[in-house]
Amino acid sequence: MVKKLWYNSSCIILLCLFMTDAVIAQVKPVQFGYLQRLEGVWVMQTKRSQIIEQWQRANDSTWQGQSFRIVGNDTTLLESMQMVRRQDGIFYVPTVVGQNDNQPVRFKVKVLKAEGFVAENPEHDFPQKILYRWKDEQHLDARVSGKSEGTSREIIFQYVKQ
Repeated sequence: MVKKLWYNSSCIILLCLFMTDAVIAQVKPVQFGYLQRLEGVWVMQTKRSQIIEQWQRANDSTWQGQSFRIVGNDTTLLESMQMVRRQDGIFYVPTVVGQNDNQPVRFKVKVLKAEGFVAENPEHDFPQKILYRWKDEQHLDARVSGKSEGTSREIIFQYVKQ
């Protein structure tokens, strides 16, 4: 009768899980080029207003964006955003008017593919997760989600490129 060494197979399984998680969690600097799809003006029409999000490339390591609400002839800045490539990763960095003492908040990009990206900051009050997903070249969904006061929330912005 052959005794099976349980710790050998358990160690191999755990090692594979850790390696898989590490590979999935790493965003490579070369993937920063996928953000080229952000460039331009994105518009979402609501019942009472338009939400405009516009993006432009600032340099090889930074994309800059702004989000506005337009009601009639009034335009209000909602937030300024950056996508920044640093040595320690790629970050989505919004500065929302009237929140967080008007200071930027960093969300680390955990996934970056041709279809979009996912950025997370589990320490932030709301949202903790930001997801951008291109349906095609003309349609972009942006989702912010997380928990707020113990309740799960999600806000979806459905943009069309102008």
